[in-house]
Amino acid sequence: MTSMTSRTSTVLLNRSTWTTIDGEPAVALEHMPDSWQRIAQATWMTEPGVYTAMAQVFLAKNLGGHILFLERSDTQHLREAYCTGNGKLAWEAVYHYGEMFLPENYPDLSQLRHEVQCHPMQQTERIALVNIVSDLFDALGYDVPATFYWTFLHPLQRSDVFEVRSFRFSEQDLGIARQFDAILHGGYVSMLRRLIDSISSRHGFFIEHGCGCENHLAKLKPCDSSFDYRLPPEMRSKTLRAFFWSILEEYMLFEQRSATRLVYKSV
Repeated sequence: MTSMTSRTSTVLLNRSTWTTIDGEPAVALEHMPDSWQRIAQATWMTEPGVYTAMAQVFLAKNLGGHILFLERSDTQHLREAYCTGNGKLAWEAVYHYGEMFLPENYPDLSQLRHEVQCHPMQQTERIALVNIVSDLFDALGYDVPATFYWTFLHPLQRSDVFEVRSFRFSEQDLGIARQFDAILHGGYVSMLRRLIDSISSRHGFFIEHGCGCENHLAKLKPCDSSFDYRLPPEMRSKTLRAFFWSILEEYMLFEQRSATRLVYKSV
């Protein structure tokens, strides 16, 4: 953590380390986390250069308060505090996804399938969940971060895969709340959400995310049926780029958002 903090401070204070990409401010690649320097040369992703550039731009914009302080002259006295706070959170987001796009951090689905086949409880549902994620990987591969797949596999860690938990208030989930909740919120990029629901519906389930940041596996109701949806080839890149930008923002903002147990208060 010390190296992450010192590197952030260096980038923040020394604007000479910045560059531009397509006219937008960007942190120079050599000042990004080491993972992004590796990703920039990746052979396992479809658009490693574009994803790396987006991470560079995201970090620079949030280190510099790019929009807020250009458009509102009455906020100049807040600039230093904003850049310090948001810059730290943006660095954490960029650092996290840099790690999560490395191929060694993706789930071993064959191993997981073997493990759930040996699980005595809800075996059918657990196998279906692994199969859903396997189909998602076939469709999206390494063009979404490893946390995308780990998020949907998370109910396997529970004694009951249908248990509804709020990531923000579940003591068991506090360690993964930020990274998994970001994926679920970012997943509301509409075309990607349709793909996720389509694939899960073919296995008889939906992976649901409620307004209280709950996450659980849900059986299809008798009136529901499976449906087929595929990302139009011409929209795939734009959809996944939009998803990546969304999860960067969601991960950065998670710790700034307040929550209340009143959402769960009995009537």
